[in-house]
Amino acid sequence: MKRPPKNERQRAPRPVRVEHAAPSTPLSPSLRPRRTPLPSNTPRRPAAIAAPLTPTPPPVAVEAPESTRPVELEHFALPVTEPRLWPWVFAAVALVALLLVRRAVADDSFAAASAVLAAPAAFSVSVPSAAANLLPPPRPDALDGGETPQPLPAVPPSAWADARLKRDGYTSIPGGVLYTPATFHSVDGAYDLLLHFHGNTRVVEESARVAGLDAVIAIVNLGVGSAPYQDAYAVPSTYEELLASIERAVASRGLAHPHLRRLALSSWSAGYGAVSTILEQRRGKEPLDAILLLDGLHCGFLGEGSAALNPLQLGMFKRAAERAAAGELLFTMTHSQIDPRTYASAGRAADFLLDAVGASRHPDDPVNDAPRHLELLSAKGAVAKKLEKHMVPESEARRGSLHVRGYRGETPEHHMAHLLQMGATVLPELVERWSER
Repeated sequence: MKRPPKNERQRAPRPVRVEHAAPSTPLSPSLRPRRTPLPSNTPRRPAAIAAPLTPTPPPVAVEAPESTRPVELEHFALPVTEPRLWPWVFAAVALVALLLVRRAVADDSFAAASAVLAAPAAFSVSVPSAAANLLPPPRPDALDGGETPQPLPAVPPSAWADARLKRDGYTSIPGGVLYTPATFHSVDGAYDLLLHFHGNTRVVEESARVAGLDAVIAIVNLGVGSAPYQDAYAVPSTYEELLASIERAVASRGLAHPHLRRLALSSWSAGYGAVSTILEQRRGKEPLDAILLLDGLHCGFLGEGSAALNPLQLGMFKRAAERAAAGELLFTMTHSQIDPRTYASAGRAADFLLDAVGASRHPDDPVNDAPRHLELLSAKGAVAKKLEKHMVPESEARRGSLHVRGYRGETPEHHMAHLLQMGATVLPELVERWSER
């Protein structure tokens, strides 16, 4: 038989050998597959063309019948499912509603947010009740239109600005010392300052502590008489440099981010000279909130032999008294009955201020109106026990935040009592003022 040319031969497709996994249990003879005998005229496959086992058989072109051919998509399109957008719209609306309510609660504008949520026409999908349950309940004050101040978040004491503040001992400042008593606390670094001129440092510090004053205490002593105090701050900006030095000292003692919040100028006896110059020279940028004078406000006379007071020397205190009468600052002073004769007494200077604001005195009860008597440990070295005097009130006058009190006594020990008892007279007023504001 003549063979066809080599290029015209048709190769039979290589058979693919498929191996079946053997069953775990042998099949019974009745279940074994039977071999069907081939007809006698079926040609046998030559062994030479048996293909070896390969992982993947080569592709074979098969002509599919007409009924199994794929149909063009342009004639027959499978149904395309539109992406469902409503879950995303619902999530976006719920998120916007939650943010609006949270912002309304924080800004005291819950009513505005409620109006937005109550208008579903602005949104394509309304908020269902399940999502509404996740929103925080409205505040009663917001629904009623009232405004209730919200308390600040609690700050642990370990995070306060005074957590590492040194409270024992003192720090030097120009002309004096600075204390940070145990009664002083600061959360954010703000501090109130009591700047006192003239007097025993331990007495002033202990008096502030006994009165419960929450402030830094600075005490300046420059000598005897009012002249050194007046001259010390006569040069402009000297007073501001003192305040800057105090702030640096507060920082060096461990107060984080220190900044002055309120200031009280205090003095005893000759220390008023510093207060008078400061009131005259100050730039007015510091938060001056109080003036405390302890048996020390004097001035000269208009001429020799004249009993008329020199108003120019009291002008700065008159302006301060007018501000105090209007409630702008606290101006409280005490005085004794001591008459120095060569210049005006503190009592007469106080009467000048009272006349300027239209206030008048009224008598005090020596017993019922007397302040409590303080027995300070620091007073043991300042005055002898047998010479220590009690404060016996005689008269008093008020106008706004201006307060003048007169006490009995004409001796140096009576004069000293105004310093020793400042924790029972003027400092409680300052504590009350600073605790209310």
